[in-house]
Amino acid sequence: MQVKEQVFGHLPDGQEVTAYTLVNDNQTAVTALTYGATWQSFRVIKAGQSHELLVNFDQLSDYVGQPFHVGHTIGPVGGRLSQVAYQFDGEAFKLTPNDGPNVLHSGINGFDRVNWQASVTQDAHQVAVHFTHTFVTEFPGELRAEVTYTLDEADRVTITFSGQSTATTLFNPMTHVYFNFDGRQQDASQHELQIAAREHVAVDDAKIPTGTLVDNTGTKFDLETLKPISDARFDDAWRLADDRQGPAVILRSPKTDMTLAIDSDRNGVVVFTTNPAMDSDQMTAVAIEMQTLPDAVNHPDFGDIVLPANAKKTYQVTYDLI
Repeated sequence: MQVKEQVFGHLPDGQEVTAYTLVNDNQTAVTALTYGATWQSFRVIKAGQSHELLVNFDQLSDYVGQPFHVGHTIGPVGGRLSQVAYQFDGEAFKLTPNDGPNVLHSGINGFDRVNWQASVTQDAHQVAVHFTHTFVTEFPGELRAEVTYTLDEADRVTITFSGQSTATTLFNPMTHVYFNFDGRQQDASQHELQIAAREHVAVDDAKIPTGTLVDNTGTKFDLETLKPISDARFDDAWRLADDRQGPAVILRSPKTDMTLAIDSDRNGVVVFTTNPAMDSDQMTAVAIEMQTLPDAVNHPDFGDIVLPANAKKTYQVTYDLI
C-alpha cells in the first residue's frame, strides 16, 4: 500500500490544491483532491490494461465552479431542499436559493466550494486520506466535517462522512461521482443498472419531491434486475428496500466487463444521467449519489437528516469491484 501526493493546481486566490493517490498491491488507484474533497480518479487493472472508471477532468480549473459537481463531495445537504427557512431549538436560519426558489446541493454553503485540510493513514491492509474542514455558513453552528477515502487490498473503496456541529443543523452529505466504464466521453447508454428498490420519489415539474413514494412496477424505474439504461434518462431518487439481500446498486458495462457494486447505510440513491462536457446529446456519465432521500427534513417518512447540537453522525458508502 502506498500514497502519492502531488500538486494538482492552484485556486484563483493562490491556495494550493493537492491530489492524494491511494495505491494498493493490485495497482488499483484512487485519487482525491483537497478542493471539494473531490473523488478525481478510480483506476483499475484488468487483463493487463488500465481502466479509468470515473468521468473526470485533468485540470483544476474544470473542477472550480462547474455546474455538474463532477466528483465533488456535496454537503452539508445533498439534493434539493423545498424550503429555505428553518428553525431548530429556537434558532431560525434561512438559506439562499440557487435553484429557482429552492436550494440545490446546499447552494452557497457547499462542501464543494472549499479547500479541505488533509492527512493520511495506512497499515498493511488499507490506506486512507482524511479531509477535514470547519464550516461557518448560513446553516447554524460551527460544523466540523470529515470525509475519508479508504482503499483496501480487495479493491474496495469506502467513503466515510462524519459531522458534528455546535448547534442543531442538517446533515445529508454525499459524493457526486459520475461513472463511465468505457472511457471518458464514450456513450454510456448500454451500461446496465440494478437498484434494490421497489419505490421511487414522486417530484413536481421543478424536480422537488412531493412527499409521495410511487411503485416502480411497469415503469422505467423498475430496476430490481440488471437492465441497460438505453434511452432512459434519470434525475431521480429511489427508496432502497430495507430487506435487500445484496448491494443497493450494481452498475456494469458489457463492453469492458466491469461491474461495480455500491452500498451504503442510508435509505436512498439518486441517479443522474448527463453529458458534463455538454458537447452533444449523447449520455456519457452516470452519477450515483448514495444519500438519505432528498428533502427528507420536509417529509417525515423520508428519513432523519437533523444533526443535533454536539452530537456526531457518521455514514459510509462502499464501492466493490465484482
